Amino acid sequence: MKRTAEVKEAHQEHAKKLLDMGLQKADVAATLQRKYGLSRATAYRDVDEADISREDEDHTIEADPVPIISFEDRDALMRMTRQLLIDAYTDGNVQDYARLIREYERLARMGGLSQKF
Repeated sequence: MKRTAEVKEAHQEHAKKLLDMGLQKADVAATLQRKYGLSRATAYRDVDEADISREDEDHTIEADPVPIISFEDRDALMRMTRQLLIDAYTDGNVQDYARLIREYERLARMGGLSQKF
């Protein structure tokens, strides 16, 4: 079943937000695949189109994602991880929940926000 233009635009907007956070294209594509049930090729195509669109909208945007986690990014990553924890708990996804707990604890060891969630 083919996606409508509105659905495709919504997927690309989600990809733009994730790219703006500095996530790598592969991670964004995997998120789109999981969240929206897209094929791998469609997810990567959406991410590429979103990245091109971001650069067209603002030429000062650096299209290359941040390769490593910096201390400045950890608070944002911890907030995002907490949101993913809530989603995993709500969906009853024990495997993702356990993985996200480990990631959250790893980020907390770097300093930043409290481990309480």
